[in-house]
Amino acid sequence: MKILSQVYQSRLGYLLAFVWLLAICGMAVLPSQSDFYLYLPFLCTAFTCYALLVSKDILSLKAGIAFAILARIIMVFIFPNLSDDVYRFIWDGYLCLQGINPYSMLPSELITLGHPELSSELYELLNSPDYYSVYPPLAQLIFSFGALADDWYWSSVLMKIPLLLAEIATICLIIKLLKNLTLSASKVLLYALNPLIVVELMCNMHFEGIMICLLLFCLYNVLNGQMIKAGIFLCLSIATKLLPLLFAPLIWKYSKHNLKLFFSCLILSIVTFSPVLFGIEITNFLSSIDLYFGKFEFNGGIYYILRYIGQVLSGYNLIRYIGPLMGIFTILYIFRSYKKQNTSFELLIYFMFSVFTLYILLTTTLHPWYLALPIMLSCFLPFRFILVWSFLISLTYINYSYPVYRENFWIVGLEYGIVLSILWYEYQKYCLKYKQLYN
Repeated sequence: MKILSQVYQSRLGYLLAFVWLLAICGMAVLPSQSDFYLYLPFLCTAFTCYALLVSKDILSLKAGIAFAILARIIMVFIFPNLSDDVYRFIWDGYLCLQGINPYSMLPSELITLGHPELSSELYELLNSPDYYSVYPPLAQLIFSFGALADDWYWSSVLMKIPLLLAEIATICLIIKLLKNLTLSASKVLLYALNPLIVVELMCNMHFEGIMICLLLFCLYNVLNGQMIKAGIFLCLSIATKLLPLLFAPLIWKYSKHNLKLFFSCLILSIVTFSPVLFGIEITNFLSSIDLYFGKFEFNGGIYYILRYIGQVLSGYNLIRYIGPLMGIFTILYIFRSYKKQNTSFELLIYFMFSVFTLYILLTTTLHPWYLALPIMLSCFLPFRFILVWSFLISLTYINYSYPVYRENFWIVGLEYGIVLSILWYEYQKYCLKYKQLYN
């Protein structure tokens, strides 16, 4: 009977994994950004299968990883339907190949110069023609690789190849670190099979995937005492997306203020960021970052409450002040975590997770793919609210389904209400364990 039960569970696991794969493909292929009610059943199916697969021991680790990698390979050949960021990636890539610094001029300025590669058709698809590029230099290098193709579809395929390799490396690195921490290797499936990760990183082509991979290489080398390599990978991670800057003080403290890590990261950063550091480019780059904190608004649950209070008190939107103030609050929490950080690698992961959780809770703009980093970190921690959040945040695609774009605050309220409730419960349940590590 026990053997029959195991066979049944194995078959059920493969069936769920196959349905999961079909739902992932359905999410990626069929709906456009505005087709929320076509997207929703695939989303619910994919997350239901995901929840069953990661909560029940019904699929072997090797099979789970095989399905995860297969899904990512398929995503390489599907053009992003749910995001229009790909067009800015292609635009910036064409600029780099033309020898034009992507931080030097606005698309709205460049289109008037008549470069043959910068077609008006591509320009019309840009979602930010009046903003300077905000993508760091390593991301620009990948965009340039994609721009080698003359066709937009093949440009996206070329850009997804580094993403695919990074995702495979990420899965391997998570397993290595889990074993090092004497945790079950099957926890890697929390990341590998998460539908948000597969669709947002691989299909919609968000480069958090490469940032996460390089950050994991940094952590792996820090753990093994390879500080020069750790500094190099930390720099490269920051040069893909700036977000790992939040963790730099914590990683340096864990390394016992190792100067090899510091100087290898600093020197390579000067070289890597040289297209940004000199002339008008640094001003333009920082102005785009400032817009993120002082103008953009999307799914900012706690911020919306503060914005409402500010409007009641002042009569107008105080985002220009609220955004930076919430950023300062996050920085203060980083310094608090820095003071409590010690030589426990588990505590380092916990503080990285808590710092980034606070950051995304207080941000004015929170897109679904921003959760990729804490989803990865959750593989090493007992917190599961972030996995529930990865489903709920995907419901924000409803905003694009209206004739005129608007935010559905019922969805935002539902999302943050559930997430904050689970977060509070899990914090009360697990916080004592981590307090004992730094007390």
